[in-house]
Amino acid sequence: MAPGPVLPQHESDRATQRLQEAVTGFVDSPQRSVEEADALFADLAARFADSLTERRRALRASWHGHDGNGDGNAATEELRNALRDYRDLTERLLRL
Repeated sequence: MAPGPVLPQHESDRATQRLQEAVTGFVDSPQRSVEEADALFADLAARFADSLTERRRALRASWHGHDGNGDGNAATEELRNALRDYRDLTERLLRL
């Protein structure tokens, strides 16, 4: 699994734009600006959770329940790759 952004670039760009609009609008409408920032944060948190759930599902499928020899156990190389990917993703999450 190739490392990459958790969210697609267009979603990240849109979130950045929404945040900038909230910050810029603060002088004219502080309450509305904070409400928009709150809504953006909630949207991003949900989207991140969905994206991470999908990544876990794909990663788990890469090693769980298949092996090529019919016994349901993944080959050592598949397990090594899966562990590396889990480590990489977990380390990225810890740096947030």
